[in-house]
Order: sequence, then C-alpha cells, then structure tokens
Amino acid sequence: MKHLKKYFQINVIIIALIMVGSCSSENNTELPVEEEDKKEILAITDFKISSEIHSFSVINASIQSADSLVICLFTSPVDYANLTPTVEYLGTRMEYRINNDDFKVYDVEENIDFSYPNIVDFKVSNVDNSSSKIYRIIVDTENPILFTNEEITIPDSQVNTNYSGIEIGTWKNVGNHPIRVTMRTENYIDIITPNENINNIFSTTLTSETNVNPNDMGAINIFTSNASVVGAYGTTALFDLYFNENLGYIVYDDITGAYVNDIGYTKAALKIKGNIVD
Repeated sequence: MKHLKKYFQINVIIIALIMVGSCSSENNTELPVEEEDKKEILAITDFKISSEIHSFSVINASIQSADSLVICLFTSPVDYANLTPTVEYLGTRMEYRINNDDFKVYDVEENIDFSYPNIVDFKVSNVDNSSSKIYRIIVDTENPILFTNEEITIPDSQVNTNYSGIEIGTWKNVGNHPIRVTMRTENYIDIITPNENINNIFSTTLTSETNVNPNDMGAINIFTSNASVVGAYGTTALFDLYFNENLGYIVYDDITGAYVNDIGYTKAALKIKGNIVD
C-alpha cells in the first residue's frame, strides 16, 4: 500500500510538472514579438500630362543619376515646353528638378518645360527623407520622324545599272530628342518585283551632317542594286527607333547595349518605287 501511495505521489508530481511546462510554453507564445520596421513603398504609379493622349510606362534605368525611367509618348507631336503633369505616387514627398538643379517640391498641376535639351527628374521620398527614388521623365512622340513625302518614286533606271539618289528626299525630327545618324535599315516589306524570283533591289539611309536635333531636317538617300530584269519595283523601308538613355538620343541599333531600350517608338515607314527600263 505504501508503494502504491508513493507511486501515486510520483504521478501527481509528473503531471504537475507537465502542466507547469505547458503553461510556460503558452505564455511564451503570447509574448509580443517585435516586428521589423516596414519600409515605406516609394513609386510613381501614374503620370498624366495635360489632356493629351499618351502612353505611360516605367522601366529600370541603367544610368547612375536615376533609378527608373518614366516613358510618356504622345500619338502626335505636342508643345513639349508647355506641359502640366498630374502625378500619382506612393510615398510622402514629391519633388522635381530640371537639368540637375536642386530638387524642389512639386505643386499640383505645375507647368514644366520638358523640351530638349532640358532633363527632368522627379523624386519620391519617405516620411523622414531617409530613402528616395529618382525617376527620369522621357516625354516624346511615338512618331518622331516625319517624311516630307511618305512615298518616293525614283527616276527610271537602265537595266544592269546602279542608281544613287543622294538627298532625293527630306525628313524632319518632330520629336523631343536628337536622332543619331546615319540611320540604316535591313527591314524591307511589301516587296514588288517583276517576278517572284527577284529580290528587293532598294536600300535607303537617313543622313545629315550632324545628329538631327528636334525641329531640324535630314536627307533621304535611295540606292538600287544591279537589276537585270525590266519592270516595276517597289518596297517599304522600316526604320527601327530605340532610345539611348545615356546619350538621350534616338538610335536605330545597339539594342543589346545596356543603355538602349525599346520604349515604344513606331517604326518610320518610307515607301519606295521605280521602274527598270531597257
């Protein structure tokens, strides 16, 4: 009987210890856990300019002076010097600067001169200004190249000869950034030849003595290869347009480069036709 009593006492002690441990464990889970400070999200979520229709996109920047690029492309040319943006953002403070001047607070619906050669940056900061993101604003038109004539007919050319039409036409930069020349293309569509076994005979370049700044003109040059078949020829040349964020130029190549981006420019289309005669 003493043994049973002793055994019973031992069991009571064990149960008591288990209950104490369980209570202690539950109390630990109820202790407040210190959470990490949540970082304030900083971002431009929308960028509307005046009442004009334009695209809006944000891409990461490769240049050191900005974190991201805000791209706004209008469907047609606008007065880039007289634009009023409405900005939606996440953060506490919104500022802007022109040409690396000091940042100043952006007042709602303030007029800003985005015209070349101005460089406009917006900065979003957190509540204590300890963290910020800088956005470079790229404002342009989707179609910066305007051909004086969208279709060019070259003079009749003799069979088995080459034609060189230097400065046969002109074009204008109606965009907001310089266009680097010489511009070339290997993209020719809608090819017309006397028969289906003949390849495109045309090539074309866009040139100028210097890079073509906004509102300046450039030249169109058209060449033909040694065509051996008489008949009517034609094609449409498509020029790819990319943006070099380091130079601030529109370029046609180097798309694999770190600073070159396809930001949404429309391909410049030039129709070419002509006859090869005896």
